[in-house]
Amino acid sequence: MQSPETVTDPTVVVRSDGTLGYANAAARALLDVDPNETLVGTSILSYVAAPYHAPLTDQLRRVTAGDATAIGLTIEIDPSGSDSAVDESASPEGDSAAGEHDRELIALQTPVEWEGEAGVQMLLFPTTTRLPTGLPARTMDASPIGISIADATREDEPLIYVNDGFCDLTGYDRKEVLGQNCRFLQGEDTDPETVAAIRQAIDDREPITTELRNYRKDGTMFWNRLSITPIEDESGSVTHFLGFQEDVSERKVYEREKELFTKQADSVDQAVFITDATGTIRYANPAFERLTGYTIDEAIGRTPRLLKSDQQDEAFYRELWETITAGEVWEAELTNRHKSGELYPVNQKIVPITNAEGTVTHFVAIEEDITDSQFIEQVLHVMDRVLRHNVRNSVTAIDGYAELLEGELEASEHRAAVQTIRQHATTLSKLSEEIRRIQDRFMKREAQPDLSVGEIKTFVHEWGTAHPEAVIELSTDAPADTLVQNGSLLQLAIDEALENAVVHTDRGTPRATVSITLGAEDTEVRIDIADDGPGIPDNEWDVIMKQAETPLSHGSGIGLWLIYWTVTALGGTMARAPNDPRGTVLTLRVPLGGTQHTDDWNTTS
Repeated sequence: MQSPETVTDPTVVVRSDGTLGYANAAARALLDVDPNETLVGTSILSYVAAPYHAPLTDQLRRVTAGDATAIGLTIEIDPSGSDSAVDESASPEGDSAAGEHDRELIALQTPVEWEGEAGVQMLLFPTTTRLPTGLPARTMDASPIGISIADATREDEPLIYVNDGFCDLTGYDRKEVLGQNCRFLQGEDTDPETVAAIRQAIDDREPITTELRNYRKDGTMFWNRLSITPIEDESGSVTHFLGFQEDVSERKVYEREKELFTKQADSVDQAVFITDATGTIRYANPAFERLTGYTIDEAIGRTPRLLKSDQQDEAFYRELWETITAGEVWEAELTNRHKSGELYPVNQKIVPITNAEGTVTHFVAIEEDITDSQFIEQVLHVMDRVLRHNVRNSVTAIDGYAELLEGELEASEHRAAVQTIRQHATTLSKLSEEIRRIQDRFMKREAQPDLSVGEIKTFVHEWGTAHPEAVIELSTDAPADTLVQNGSLLQLAIDEALENAVVHTDRGTPRATVSITLGAEDTEVRIDIADDGPGIPDNEWDVIMKQAETPLSHGSGIGLWLIYWTVTALGGTMARAPNDPRGTVLTLRVPLGGTQHTDDWNTTS
């Protein structure tokens, strides 16, 4: 486009805030503004009739934002916007209707840089009977969008003018299109309903703006944003149709890709959010809500700082920001803070998005909750500790006592040594069996079957029968058909708790009481296992609750860890309390899974 100062046709420049930055003499005359009146700094809307404020504001926004290279709109001047308003009674011909018609203008808007800032250059053309020669053809030909004029007084509304932008857009020469109806741009995939709507608007002599698939001369398809405005003469009869054609194919592709991205992002388990170049969140998927506790509406417009936990220092975030603003991908593990205040670990990957010039415009962040991964790492760490420490000590004991066998075996102390060797061998065997159970059942916990409370009661009874040396009592008020999801894991925890109560007792006859009840408004099952033994040592319990083993601070076995892991895997909790008068009460709480339907468990031969 020409520089605004060099255009002789009515031209104004509108700043990004909607105020005028420039108006040439022709525009002042068209707006009937006193030459001495200052237009700069006043709102363009003050010169436009109220019904056109919204569509004009929208078009100005689109052009300023770079969403459109040129747009046209028919507007009406509001004489009250100027102190030198048009006095219709002073019209030379005394025709107030004609005076109102003279206030109708066509506004053609294109982007322009004005005083170092993005603005809009607006060309103003009166809609009079001077069409098509009344429109400045030289200025229209310089427009980057397609402009066409059709004769409304002739059959089939043939084109009588197209600008250079129309020819560039469609690939046709003027001589090929003049005299034809514009439907030659339609093709196989042009929506018939949209065509019908255009036809109806033309028949009704009404303006219309729509988008449809059109085809160039070479057969390639493009999305055309078509605006058609009827032009009337002084008598109110429509004489011409002014058309604006804008190629919005890139926007359509973007919208389609955005739709596909949104569908995919909404369906993934990882939290996904997108920020602009300043770090302001512009999009978040449903998984973001589940992971962070913040709703999408709460997150939009804020920065990822709302998740900051202070578990990472400023150097961490400085390196992150320097990496992504340089256009490089960032990936790291960090700790975020849930809306509730709870801390949770994530693996975060941030991918910068650049435009055609290589400038970073957005950042896509993907966060995956790695609580389960850390949980499994903890399992492996403890198992490694058990194998290195406990097994090594047992093997050392075996080797030491085996040395005593080098002499005579008849001596009683030698026979005792053999018994000790066998005891340690048994310990190793049990430890190996526990590890095998973890591998077979815990590590595949999602595949474990549900169990009913009735089946758990049966398991406890059978456990007591298999251990006649112990007294096992059972009480329950939970319905037998109540299901526990992945209940076999809970069964594993009960098995281990009873084993500990019997093996580690310092009483001649070990005793344990198992109580099964419903709690938390019947949404969970509570199992209390009480024994009369020496109790769980504080150091053993603290290691479990702090979830941190070190070479100097660790448990002596794997049993309590096994109970904790299984209950945690079920989404439950583990607690302890002193038993009266002696021993420990271990309380396990796990969510329920529903109700067992008896018919589902019966078969008919």
